[in-house]
Amino acid sequence: EALQDANLEITEELEEETGVSMGVGIGGLGNIERHTLLVEEGGPKRISPFFIPMTLVNLAPGQVSMVFKARNYNACSVSACTSSNHAIGTAARIIERGDAKIMLAGGSESAVTPLGVGGFAAMRALSTRNDDPERASRPYDQDRDGFVLSEGGAMLILEDYEFAKARGARIYCEIVGYGVSSDAHHITAPSMEGPARAMQLALKDAKLNSEDIDYVNAHGTSTPAGDLNELRALKLAFGENTARHISISSTKSMTGHLLGAAAAIEAVFSIKAMEQGLVPPTINVENLDPECDLDITPNMARERQITNVMSNAFGFGGTNASVIFRKI
Repeated sequence: EALQDANLEITEELEEETGVSMGVGIGGLGNIERHTLLVEEGGPKRISPFFIPMTLVNLAPGQVSMVFKARNYNACSVSACTSSNHAIGTAARIIERGDAKIMLAGGSESAVTPLGVGGFAAMRALSTRNDDPERASRPYDQDRDGFVLSEGGAMLILEDYEFAKARGARIYCEIVGYGVSSDAHHITAPSMEGPARAMQLALKDAKLNSEDIDYVNAHGTSTPAGDLNELRALKLAFGENTARHISISSTKSMTGHLLGAAAAIEAVFSIKAMEQGLVPPTINVENLDPECDLDITPNMARERQITNVMSNAFGFGGTNASVIFRKI
C-alpha cells in the first residue's frame, strides 16, 4: 500500500538503491509458545525446521526485501517501544549519506499472545479495565491504570529528495530531525532527562527552535508514571512556556500500544496531521489528571496549521528516540 501510495515501482535498476529498515520489539512470540507446547507433548522432533526463521526479528525486513527485491540495506532495530523510530531515523541517515535512494521504513509487531499479555500483566503495566476495553487506554486521565496491548504495522517510503522530485513523486514531508539518547537509569522506570535530551538533539539536528514545533505526537502509553514523566520532559526540553503553546496528543488512546511498531503508525499519524491541518485527539480523557497540565488535545480533533511535528518513542531499557517531520 505504501508503494502504491508513492506510485513507485522498484524496477531492476532501482533494486540496489532500495533498502529496508524496520522496527520490531519482540517478534515470534506466538511461534515460541506453540513450539514449547509441541516439545512438551512430543519431544524435539516436533519442532518445525522453520522455527528459528519464524522467531528471528530481522526476518520482518528480510521478507519485505525478498518480496520487493530490495538489495540495499536490510536490518531490524530491536529497541523495545523505540524500535520503529530508530528504524525510520536510521533509514533517513542512510539516504542522507548517499548509500541508498529509497528506503522502506517502518515496523511490525504481533505480541498479543498468552505469554505477551501475561508478561506485561505480571509487570502491572497493562490496564485492568477489562470490562470496558474501548475506554481502557486513557493517557493523561486521572484514572489511567496502564496500557492496552495491541499489534499491527505501518510502513513509510523514504526517498532521496532530488530523486523523488525528478520522478514527480507526491512528497508529504521531509525528515529533518532525529535525536536519540539513553537514560542509563533503570530497566523500566522512566527518566525525565533522557527523553528531554532526545527531543533536544532532534531539534538540534533539524536546526529548529522549540517554538518551531507545532505538534508533538507523544509516546503517551496511559501508564501513571510514564505519561506524567513525558510531559515533564517536554517542559524540560522546550521550556515550560513554549511547551504550553504546543499541541500534544497520544494516538495510543485510539490504537493501543503496538510496542515495536508503535512509532511507525505514529509517524503516519504525524504526517497525516500535517497534511490535513488537524491535530488528532487524545480520547477517553474523562477526568484530566491535574498534573498533566499541557495541551493534550482532549477528546476532539482540532484544526491547526502544522509545519513541524515531533514524534516521540521511549522504551524499556532507557532507550529514547525523537523524529521531526517538516511539511514541504
